[in-house]
Amino acid sequence: MGRIEILQIVVSAVAGSGVTAIILALLQRKWAKDDKSDAIVEALKVLMVDRVRYLGQSYIAAGSIRLSDKEALEEMHRAYKALGGNGHLNTIMAEVEDLPLRKG
Repeated sequence: MGRIEILQIVVSAVAGSGVTAIILALLQRKWAKDDKSDAIVEALKVLMVDRVRYLGQSYIAAGSIRLSDKEALEEMHRAYKALGGNGHLNTIMAEVEDLPLRKG
């Protein structure tokens, strides 16, 4: 085996491992972003549950709801479901749906 062949093997090995390292670094970066995105979505779901539950219970305790408040609450509930939320809020939303509308 000549020097040129040995040099080609060494260069190929170094270049191959360098490319592999770059690919792995890019994949790890993407996975880290995906994990962060997942955490943000989960945090938004928690906040939406808290807000919809709090507002829903407030309107239920008051015994009525304004149309604009009802529409806003329904929009928050739809956003929560679009984020992948489960049925935790369905009971409160059903009770809010039955509330009489008040003026003002």
